[in-house]
Amino acid sequence: MSSNINGQIVPHPCPHLAEFRRTSSKPFRALHHCLRIKPPGGRAAIRRDPNEVPCCAACGLSSPSRLYACITCATVSCHAITVDGDSISHAAAHAASMPNGHQIAVDVDRAELFCCACCDQVYDRDFDAAVVIAQTTACTLGGGSAEIPPLQPENLRKRRRVNYLPWAPDLREQALIGSCSSPIDGTTDDSYHFPRGLRGLNNLGNTCFMNSVLQALLHTPPLRNYFLSDRHNRYFCQNKSNDEGDSGNAGKRSGGINGNKNGRICLACDMDAMFSAIFSGDRAPYSPAKFLYSWWQHAANLASYEQQDAHEFFISMLDGIHEKVEKDRCKPHSEGSGDCCIAHRVFSGILRSDVMCMACGFTSTTYDPCIDISLDLEPNQGASTKKAAASSNHMCKGEADCSSQNCGTSTLMGCLERFTRAERLGSDQKFFCQQCKVRQETLKQMSIRKLPLVSCFHIKRFEHSSTRKMSRKLDRYLQFPFSLDMSPYLSSSILRSRFGNRIFPFDGDEPDATNEVSSEFELFAVVTHSGKLDAGHYVTYLRLNNQWYKCDDAWVTRVDENIVRAAQGYMMFYVQKMLYYKASDKQVAS
Repeated sequence: MSSNINGQIVPHPCPHLAEFRRTSSKPFRALHHCLRIKPPGGRAAIRRDPNEVPCCAACGLSSPSRLYACITCATVSCHAITVDGDSISHAAAHAASMPNGHQIAVDVDRAELFCCACCDQVYDRDFDAAVVIAQTTACTLGGGSAEIPPLQPENLRKRRRVNYLPWAPDLREQALIGSCSSPIDGTTDDSYHFPRGLRGLNNLGNTCFMNSVLQALLHTPPLRNYFLSDRHNRYFCQNKSNDEGDSGNAGKRSGGINGNKNGRICLACDMDAMFSAIFSGDRAPYSPAKFLYSWWQHAANLASYEQQDAHEFFISMLDGIHEKVEKDRCKPHSEGSGDCCIAHRVFSGILRSDVMCMACGFTSTTYDPCIDISLDLEPNQGASTKKAAASSNHMCKGEADCSSQNCGTSTLMGCLERFTRAERLGSDQKFFCQQCKVRQETLKQMSIRKLPLVSCFHIKRFEHSSTRKMSRKLDRYLQFPFSLDMSPYLSSSILRSRFGNRIFPFDGDEPDATNEVSSEFELFAVVTHSGKLDAGHYVTYLRLNNQWYKCDDAWVTRVDENIVRAAQGYMMFYVQKMLYYKASDKQVAS
């Protein structure tokens, strides 16, 4: 029996289960040790000898009926539904012949509660908690169990979509386009056979780290469409900044960390100018000197002609765009919402972190915005064998590192699985449990709450050890796919695999909790690093019109995809295969 409350099917409470619960505060504590996890899929069942075939104590049959074990006396009985809809239930007969407390049983193969008197499944949060913790512990620790209250699941709401309408300019728009723009004669240059916008960047003195990231950003589809559609007009932005500077508002930043007296440095304006130059049709290498100077003003601690980290530049540059746009707004916007600026609109996602107490099951959930995901390389399993093979096949020269950390192969999917895998925190990282009121050992699991339009994965290839007082680079090969399905790493997928359909969704969750409709991604840019830690070089591989190109500062060449697969990936950029329109409440003037 069930009822519909607020659009959700909620079962009526079973009176026999309520009576059974009154006999003990935790009646399912003893059952917790009788559960086992059956591969594949981690399905729970009643623990028994592998050679034992359970059968009904009354009729001796083991199939095709469902078998239920009485929680009070462990008697196994069958329950079957005939073709006519009638039930043949030795489980019900057992409950009728026994005193109160024998009505509740558990499915032997599925570990689900069943009321033999009502002849229906019943739900109990404490029982489901025992099953959940058994599944979680089996996946992370290889066994054991504890009692744990279930987490609230993700609310699987679908994003409201609007229909796509093709656009054609009217007479007024045609006149405006004709007077303010010049036509593009084809998508490729006949002399070079390169797509428009593919242009080398001059090295201004150890600036390959900047050139490699800029090449990726210049060909990031949502970012490219934003600037080429004049969504950020540098002339309007500069005039606005000049007006504010004259009124004294911009002078508040005088003497700030960026060293800009008038506060008129805008990285978004420099990006707008760079997009105009790169997509102008000129094939000569472009010198991003103005952008480099503006970035130096923003990040004065990195202003030098020394080699910098490409990932650090990527974070700093997006932060500069965000900082400028955020100052121009009247109201601050949340970075995780993706509405604050174009940088976060394209790259911002939300990570979910669950920290679960191993003693009582209390779970603390936090959400943090992120613009990229830094991944550790998978630990090498066959280190000694591969190390010996490497030593016998070639000789190490100079300071080349042939340790186990540089041997073997990792995969991007394996790194993501390791990132979202539940891990047991050490005794020195005990979490203060609000329910136990003491520090307890915990399980921590990361997942992706919201996917960005463009996912950037940073591989941690540079190790810095404070105890050994040394730094080194990990040269291990990383396999990365050209097409990536991110659905296994979403919070909704991880919680669904952890809990199944044991708990009901609720209405208190935030909208747009999942991006299941847009979890397929395509690789379009790879930033690689070759050489040593202190003397390396960055190169970017771009995929344009299903063809890969190598951007090595001012030199741009066409390459085969096998060259890209063999490259030592440091940063990978994936864009959603399908971009969906988001409904807006704003009125559009016609």
